[in-house]
Amino acid sequence: MLFDLRSGKRRRMVQIVYSLLAVSFLIGFVFFGVGTGGIGSISDLFGGGGGGSVSSQFDDQINAANQQLAKNPRNTHALLKLAENEYFKAKTGISQDPTTGQISSISGDAHTDLGNSADAWAKYLKAEKGQPDAGVAAEMVQVYVLLNDGPGAAKAQRIVAEKTPSQNSYGTLALILYQTGDIAAGDAAAKKAESLAPKSQRKQVKDQLDQFHKQAVKLKQKQAKAQKNAPPATSPGASPLQSPLGGAGTAP
Repeated sequence: MLFDLRSGKRRRMVQIVYSLLAVSFLIGFVFFGVGTGGIGSISDLFGGGGGGSVSSQFDDQINAANQQLAKNPRNTHALLKLAENEYFKAKTGISQDPTTGQISSISGDAHTDLGNSADAWAKYLKAEKGQPDAGVAAEMVQVYVLLNDGPGAAKAQRIVAEKTPSQNSYGTLALILYQTGDIAAGDAAAKKAESLAPKSQRKQVKDQLDQFHKQAVKLKQKQAKAQKNAPPATSPGASPLQSPLGGAGTAP
């Protein structure tokens, strides 16, 4: 099953996620210069559909991790491997437009894999008594983005930022926090990013993040106004990631 972008509420949900990807990763990767060796595309981040042979390789790793967890459910190494390989497997079910590189659909199986990855990561965090793995945390940011789970993405990115403090890591954390509507925490991360930037770039970093702050405040005000006339929610859920770019990527 695919999440078809032509269908009503599902289209809106998926496009919000994809607009977040553009903001959180394209802006994060381009403006903050995350990574080395040049700027990649969303295709570089999430990969194309890998096919059955690639997926089976991940299944082997997943099965091996689950066997270890059957013996010891708090095996942090196995939980990390499970979280990581469920994410890698999910990437094979993500389709992209060959012209624009934008994500066009995510299969139902891939969504299940993403959920399995997030579950394994949550168990890992409970079992880990030392410092969480920042490398896998960075991958989990992408998992939570695709699941449209703002708090999850922010928590994972905070691990990355605290383990590898830099203009890049705290700048990306600020963007994610702004997108979840946590303005105060976003401001704190933005100040940290500014302080860690080279002197020659601090004004540029501050100006850019100030713009996202203003856009996030405006969006939050619009949402608060709209919610006054909205019916009460029927079920609780995680705070979704919202784009501070004035609703870009949402269906009319």
